[in-house]
Amino acid sequence: MSIHFVIPSVYADEVAALPDRTLGKDYPYWLAGRFIWVAHSWLVLREYREGMTLGTAPIPGRVNFSHVMGWRDIGARSGEYRVSARADYPRMFDVDFEILQNPAVKMGTRQAYLPHWPVPGIIPRDRSRMGVHTFAYAGRIGPLNLAEELKNRTDCILPDLEFRIIPPERWHDLSQVDALVAIRSLDTARHESKPPSKLFLAWLADIPLIAGYDSAFSTVGAPGVEYIRVSSADELRSALKRLRDDPEFYQSFVEKGRVRAKEISQDALARIWLELFDTRIAADFEAWKDLRMKGLHFLAARGADRSRNVASHIRRQLRNLGGS
Repeated sequence: MSIHFVIPSVYADEVAALPDRTLGKDYPYWLAGRFIWVAHSWLVLREYREGMTLGTAPIPGRVNFSHVMGWRDIGARSGEYRVSARADYPRMFDVDFEILQNPAVKMGTRQAYLPHWPVPGIIPRDRSRMGVHTFAYAGRIGPLNLAEELKNRTDCILPDLEFRIIPPERWHDLSQVDALVAIRSLDTARHESKPPSKLFLAWLADIPLIAGYDSAFSTVGAPGVEYIRVSSADELRSALKRLRDDPEFYQSFVEKGRVRAKEISQDALARIWLELFDTRIAADFEAWKDLRMKGLHFLAARGADRSRNVASHIRRQLRNLGGS
């Protein structure tokens, strides 16, 4: 079974440059998700298996992997099998197999969880640092990415601690950071479509994570043991204060993270990814080919996806009318 990685042609220049890119050195991992999911996966997996191809269009006869928005950019099928990384976008029905990024979500027969690759080239906290002075957020700024209270630097932050928002090109460098935050909202919302990426980042960087109630975090890690969970500004302040004032408490999260980091090494994740492709996706691909040979098509899925697209277009038009 050949796997072909597909990135929309809008990134044609970046795709052409990828074969000479090096993870953790000159790979532009901060670009949009439709590029990152595919490019990062190809750059890693080509090191573990020959025959992994990359392009800007799907190829019939292969398992074609792309981001959900990549498939929307590419458009209508031309007789190929499609695997889609949904990320945190709405479901696309006109694909054959879906990759989800939150293990807490209920999966269908043609869906599976795969952990997204951590930021490459992580520089962990400098072990010569003493005390807790700086905590940071390393991620995109947008709706439900970072709590408004942290964006606005309100009184949820202790006055003697520095809070940084790390720019995308430096997400990997946590050498001068003492704790990481991943709080989308100061409440108990589960944020079912979001991944546990910040938890992976903290474990690999040797620093504690203070997070919200995301279901991905509590499914992958143990709250209060492998990360700190908060739901209010008071709880955030208390967590920061204890990390600052209790070195043993701080170190317990670092040690737990070091143990868990072994599970998300590049080798470990590559094995997980390839196992899914070799088992469930390979079996589904063979079944798909049999159905095509019998002249059966996935008209219901295509119709449902077209209907969803029409509904989305109508909703956008109504919002525009309401705002005019």
